[in-house]
Amino acid sequence: MNGLCRELMAELLAAGAATARDYEPEPEERNAGNHGKRIVTLFGELPEILRTYFWNEESRKGHYPFDDRLGLIGRYTPAAANEMIRCAVDHPYKDAAETFSRNHAFKVSADTIREIVGLYRERSSAFVKGVGTGERDEADARAKVVCVMGDGTGMPMRRECLQGAKGKDGRAKTREVKAGAIFIASKTKDNEPHRDIDTTTYVATTHRREKFGKYMRAEFDRRFKTLPETVLYITDGGKWLHSVHESDFPFAIEILDVYHAVEHLKPLLLGLGVKEGSKEWNYRHRYWSECIRTGKVQNVLDYLWKRMGDKLKGDAMREYKYFRSNAGRMKYDEYRANGWFIGSGVIESACKTVVGHRFKQSGMIWSLKGAKALLPLRALHKSNRLEEFFQDSVKDLRQVDCAA
Repeated sequence: MNGLCRELMAELLAAGAATARDYEPEPEERNAGNHGKRIVTLFGELPEILRTYFWNEESRKGHYPFDDRLGLIGRYTPAAANEMIRCAVDHPYKDAAETFSRNHAFKVSADTIREIVGLYRERSSAFVKGVGTGERDEADARAKVVCVMGDGTGMPMRRECLQGAKGKDGRAKTREVKAGAIFIASKTKDNEPHRDIDTTTYVATTHRREKFGKYMRAEFDRRFKTLPETVLYITDGGKWLHSVHESDFPFAIEILDVYHAVEHLKPLLLGLGVKEGSKEWNYRHRYWSECIRTGKVQNVLDYLWKRMGDKLKGDAMREYKYFRSNAGRMKYDEYRANGWFIGSGVIESACKTVVGHRFKQSGMIWSLKGAKALLPLRALHKSNRLEEFFQDSVKDLRQVDCAA
């Protein structure tokens, strides 16, 4: 069957490619002759097909109109290339090549799939920036409460890709990938926050804060044409995430993840000279944790300033300033009364599922170019938008008309 399909496709495509009668060249273009190409379809590689090449002397660029109509990715048809991408977003390239080869009529190598991913880089990056808007989901149109979260995670990189990156011991082994998640929130009958099923979409990039913020805002605007009643921006309190809030989501209510807030009590107590595990430690940690969780962080700040002000030095003063500067984002009693999320577990999980499970497997070391090519495709896959991206890639193709 595959052999018959290859023969049929070869005849049809050869008939359409042998002439450029239906292509109207630009005034600056000239016919530069016919050249052969072995196109690869889902049925396998076809015999060499001659296509006409047009050259623009003014721009010093040329193209094959026939290839443009087919939407070829290198020498692969969109269907064949898309199937390789489906394998690559979930598996290491070697495993992806084996999976593809096992399910289709021909074999490909890990290098071939890596090359296809690279050829998709520009169009996938353009798509996540908002070029491919797609149709608006009904759930997005009805959304009243939307959560926006961001975080960073390290990706193992080649040494030449780590210039300027700082590690804990002075030698960085990873480069930060910034990840974001956007989802619709509701609440249960018990007023507990609930993430609506299949409403989470992701963004992941190696770019700096400014571009990450633009990508996040583009995804938010794609989904929500009008501003929802409530937008929550929940993070671990990182300065770069606060900057993204100020520049791209100033309308959102900024919330400091409660679990990260409580974690700052340990360095505070150590800085105050309280011995870990002592009665005072256990009492202070338990009582102040409860104060934080119930939105009474100001009580802790007042006590520290009035009763322990002479000990607020070094690490203790740093943590005191942390709570003081974030107090306005720690009104957990109000947030819980509204049935809102107060933790950033969704984005912490995303750092593992979107980035870690694909990019941080044993022995993996990435080039910056390779990471930038696969990250948007992986994010689209985990956002259940990969098929939408494939359809967007071919929507304007006239492809080839063949008379029966």
